[in-house]
Amino acid sequence: MPAENAETVRTVVDAFNRRDFDAALAPLRDDVTWERFLSRAEAATPAVLGKEELLAVWKSQVEAVDLRVEPEEFIPIGDRVVAPMRMIARGSGSEIELSSSITWVSTFDDEGLCTKVEAYDDREDALRAVRSE
Repeated sequence: MPAENAETVRTVVDAFNRRDFDAALAPLRDDVTWERFLSRAEAATPAVLGKEELLAVWKSQVEAVDLRVEPEEFIPIGDRVVAPMRMIARGSGSEIELSSSITWVSTFDDEGLCTKVEAYDDREDALRAVRSE
């Protein structure tokens, strides 16, 4: 199932970039846990819990900035997929573009649904975390 999980992450990213939130949320469990899109050092805010809360966060983010993610690769490791990517945001009023690197680690259940997404600042930190568990 690792290859299918990697394809699922690609599907979520593509759907998010198209703003097809229904398609992006479809392969996630209803009680999915998704870390905020902040560096781990800044992650004092709690994770987003559940599809409804995640949808509200996504809508709020794309209203504030034109946000898209550009994946570099999808690395399946057991029940997880490590996905290093660039997050690119363009201010709606200023048109200033900012980008940063982030790596998502998505965890899947036996039915192929995503149960959790964790955010890492560094690709190697994400890979180490997944391989050490």
